[in-house]
Amino acid sequence: MQPSPENLLKALYETLPDPVLIVNEHRIIVAANPAAAEKFGYSTDELSGMEPLALYESIEDAKEVGAALYPIGDDIKMLHRRLSLRRKDGSVFPAELTVSKLDSSGDEPIGLVALVRDLSEIYQVQEERLRAEAILNTALASISEGFVVYDDQDRLVLCNDAYRDIYPICNPAMQIGATFESIVRYGVDRGQYPDAGETQEEREAWIAQRLQRHRNPGEPFVQRVRPDRFLLVEERITEDKLHVGVRTDVSVLSQAKSEAERLGLIIENVAQEVYLASMTREQLISANKAARDNLQYSMEELRELSAADFIVGSTEEERAVLMAPIVSGETKVQVFNTVHRRKDGSTYPCRVRLERMDDLHEPLALAFVEDITERLEIENALKQKEHEFQTLVRNLPDFITRAKPDTTLTYVNEHYARSVGLAPEDMIGRKFMDFVPETERQVLAEHLAGLTQEQPLNTAEQAMPTLSGETLWYLWSNLMVFENGEPVELVSVGRDITEVREAQDRIARQSRELKLRNSALEQFSAVVSHDLKAPLRQIRLFADMIAEDVSAGKTDDLATFSGYISQRSEAMEEMTSSLLEYSQLAYQRINPENFQLSEALNLAWNNLAVNVGEAQATLDVEGDVTVYADFNLLTQLFQNLFANSLKYRQPHSAVEIKARARHVPDGLKIDVEDNGIGIDPEQAERIFGVFQRLHADEKLYSGTGIGLALCRRIIESHDGSIYLDTSCQDGARFVVMLPA
Repeated sequence: MQPSPENLLKALYETLPDPVLIVNEHRIIVAANPAAAEKFGYSTDELSGMEPLALYESIEDAKEVGAALYPIGDDIKMLHRRLSLRRKDGSVFPAELTVSKLDSSGDEPIGLVALVRDLSEIYQVQEERLRAEAILNTALASISEGFVVYDDQDRLVLCNDAYRDIYPICNPAMQIGATFESIVRYGVDRGQYPDAGETQEEREAWIAQRLQRHRNPGEPFVQRVRPDRFLLVEERITEDKLHVGVRTDVSVLSQAKSEAERLGLIIENVAQEVYLASMTREQLISANKAARDNLQYSMEELRELSAADFIVGSTEEERAVLMAPIVSGETKVQVFNTVHRRKDGSTYPCRVRLERMDDLHEPLALAFVEDITERLEIENALKQKEHEFQTLVRNLPDFITRAKPDTTLTYVNEHYARSVGLAPEDMIGRKFMDFVPETERQVLAEHLAGLTQEQPLNTAEQAMPTLSGETLWYLWSNLMVFENGEPVELVSVGRDITEVREAQDRIARQSRELKLRNSALEQFSAVVSHDLKAPLRQIRLFADMIAEDVSAGKTDDLATFSGYISQRSEAMEEMTSSLLEYSQLAYQRINPENFQLSEALNLAWNNLAVNVGEAQATLDVEGDVTVYADFNLLTQLFQNLFANSLKYRQPHSAVEIKARARHVPDGLKIDVEDNGIGIDPEQAERIFGVFQRLHADEKLYSGTGIGLALCRRIIESHDGSIYLDTSCQDGARFVVMLPA
């Protein structure tokens, strides 16, 4: 038996999950289904007889709806509107109201039927999506690397500000929806890529190669976007066909590598494995400490091995095919993954960047090998993540935190948590400042206080101690997020820049050493061309006089002339020995250590025991401190100063020497003062020159005039200074400065 339409309509009315209200022509609710009673919190009896006005949150909305529906007539059309409604308990919910007229059997309108749909869940989903997008945009803005995403049609979906900054010339073309090819062509036409070539054919070939790499991404590669700026380009295609790219500025590393190649250096203590091999002899020439330690072989053992002894997972034929392009010279760089076997039999996956070097006496291959065990583990973990933002944040090697404006932590990635020895959940709720060294807190507080809505992002370098006791340097990027002019969140990203700072320090130290050596060479040349010629001229003069007397049969003055020659020869020999000592000091590598200053002073004094006794000299030491320097060189410096004090003393007076040490803001200050004949202030700088003597009478004051030059060379090798205190009136006072 078929149910009647009346029964079907009633069943639908009773079971419909959305509220249904029937209102008569007098604006009174005459019926409500169970869903309406449940949604509004009234019973069906309570709803019957109510005016709909009580269910509106806004009286204005009620008036507008009423004006649109009443009086009920044939011209009424269906009303569809979103507004807010109120429950019996006063709570409000967003709703979609649909109203249509209700006709009698005679097709006369007798009332209205209102269908109510609760939009709370829809709005909540929309808010969650918007909040997720805001979090993603905030994270991308705080990352220093360039980040970009293209869709499956190769159209731009998003990119962060860092990506736009990396390609400033291409920036105008980076519109959402623009294709990768159009952006690249825009940059090529305007000189964004220095390596794209000059002719149209060269540019088209470069564009084709770039598009091929983009559409079939492989290993990361280096791209030049300015004559002095290099990027590491990493690209991937996700399972849903999105093209994701990361750009990292490696300009500093490229410049450092270039310097190393020009100097012919292989950095022994870098963490990455480095090998140098002959392309013709197929033999390892050198391997740095990281390579030897990881493979567990000595250098001698490595030179006896073939590639098959420590490279596994490939045959000799496969390796030959892989190496063919670089062996033949077809390419300069080859990047590939392989597996190395250690001496104990264990293996580890690694990435090899092989570079051919042809500018030497034989073609060599320089290999940079990276243990990618951890990287592979991270990549495997990334595949298991569902959310793109979660993947990016959790697996970056940087420190990432989110905090309230007062630095109360709300999120900490695992990498940062491990560095402080805590679990991420144990750090949530604590102040960011709690994990900053006390010496850096005031500076960081001022740094964060300077974040404004106009300048919400800034960076600062910070030294951070590790759990093992070493100190690493991090570059922190801090972004303050503002809403309606008020700070709401602080996002911070820290990057380890220790190796970059060490490379800069090495280059600066090598420059200083080179400057010292060049200075020594210049002075050596000056002495050879001037000071050593004087005794030679005198020797030649007396030799000529002897020759004349011998030819004339005179012998009375021969002994005198030969004595002069002997004296000048001894003087030249002494000058030569002193000059050799001076020049060797310029090339001597210092070996600093911690010791007490009194140890060096006492040893220097004891080395002059004979001279001390003759001069009836005394030494008064004030302020014994710990010194970090080369003990032997510093002892020699003080010995030279003491010797000068003993030599240039007042007649008939006992020599008194005072040595005073004290810490000053710039380091350690040591004064060495005597009661001797003193030095003319006008000669304060000249006395530190090689063979600069202020007293012509060598019988009264002997010596070559190189002692103070040696002192300056010694102290400069320690990045310190020495000078004459011209304010000293009685005697001479030398000031030695050592850095902290």
